[in-house]
Amino acid sequence: ATLYYAPLAYRSIGVISTIICLLFFTVGTVSLLIVSCSDPGVVKSIRGGGMDGRGGLDGVGVGRNGYAGVSAMEERPGGSAAGGRDWSNWRYCDLCSVYQPPSAVHCPECNVCIEGYDHHCPWMGTCIGKKNFTSFLVFNMTWLFYLFYAIVWVTFIGPDLFCQENCKKHDHDDV
Repeated sequence: ATLYYAPLAYRSIGVISTIICLLFFTVGTVSLLIVSCSDPGVVKSIRGGGMDGRGGLDGVGVGRNGYAGVSAMEERPGGSAAGGRDWSNWRYCDLCSVYQPPSAVHCPECNVCIEGYDHHCPWMGTCIGKKNFTSFLVFNMTWLFYLFYAIVWVTFIGPDLFCQENCKKHDHDDV
């Protein structure tokens, strides 16, 4: 769309309108790359110095495929376990062998559990979750506003307004 609307904006309205088209294009492209290349909130493994001797923190082990899991789900006072987390509302995912936080869902396309799962976006090739949801909203708002700007302003209203101003100046020059 930018290849069509940016030159049209330059010819019919002016430089500022072309800069606005390029700004929409840049913000849209950057936010698309951020969404598609960033972690959506995959439930990750807790590895490291292992306080429990199994590669995880006390009560937390590493599940199949390296994702975080709770090896011994013991109810502790106040529903808390290792790391001060509240495990009382967590669900077990048989596919990942992990306990999911309350807002996590297993994505069948990606085959991982995503915290704050919204949906799997086939156009971006990734899940939309807790960590990339804001960038996803920025991307969608950018292309919607750009579409509205390009169709309404660049195609219809802007050329009519600028033609009226320029036509009046040229009519006065001829007199």
